[in-house]
Amino acid sequence: MSINIQKKQLMDLATDFNGFVVNNKWVYRYDTESDALSVTKSKLSNDARIKYFDDEVAFYITDNNKIEGIFVEYFKSNFLKHHINSKKMEKVLNRLEEEQKNDEALISVDIKKAKQISPDLQEAIKNSITDRLDLSLNC
Repeated sequence: MSINIQKKQLMDLATDFNGFVVNNKWVYRYDTESDALSVTKSKLSNDARIKYFDDEVAFYITDNNKIEGIFVEYFKSNFLKHHINSKKMEKVLNRLEEEQKNDEALISVDIKKAKQISPDLQEAIKNSITDRLDLSLNC
């Protein structure tokens, strides 16, 4: 049963990433030091662990196989270059880095800016999930 829940969540993420993120009140964060993007619950459950889905994308998954977030490492330096043919997302993240007023490496991405990058990220996540699960989603 739990594997079906996970697959349903994967399908929901793949077909309506932005809706899934909004409905579950996930937040975007970008770590400038590690070049990692995460989109997660504001506070992950204590049992949530990173489980890699492919070489770049991982999910925060609880003991009962509930997905609580996505983690993408080497986001600007690798993921964007291989998966997303859009300079918009890189521009948004660069602007956020420039606007960062303190020395903290973790940048919270507000909802207005997240909406700008969601369509491109949704397409990349959809492609990654469907390729890995060998599905065809023509949405």
